[in-house]
Amino acid sequence: MDLIKRLGLNKNEVGNQSHIEVNTSICKTCIDKPCIRVCPAETYEEDKEKGITVHYERCLECGAALYACPFGALEFKYPEKGVSYIYG
Repeated sequence: MDLIKRLGLNKNEVGNQSHIEVNTSICKTCIDKPCIRVCPAETYEEDKEKGITVHYERCLECGAALYACPFGALEFKYPEKGVSYIYG
């Protein structure tokens, strides 16, 4: 089987609870919202009431938004079925 067909066999099961917690009181005051700009999966969307809406099922777990937030308003609790790597 060629590579393209094998890649089509990959499956990703998304849990029913978000692994991303947002401190909305901080998020509402953020003007630039860098989390929206840096996320390659478009997980974050601007929301006038809450500051941002999180579509956790899109998340690639790269952590870009977590580190881009200057106020520490995001917290990740990685999903149970996630993959972790240990180097060294």
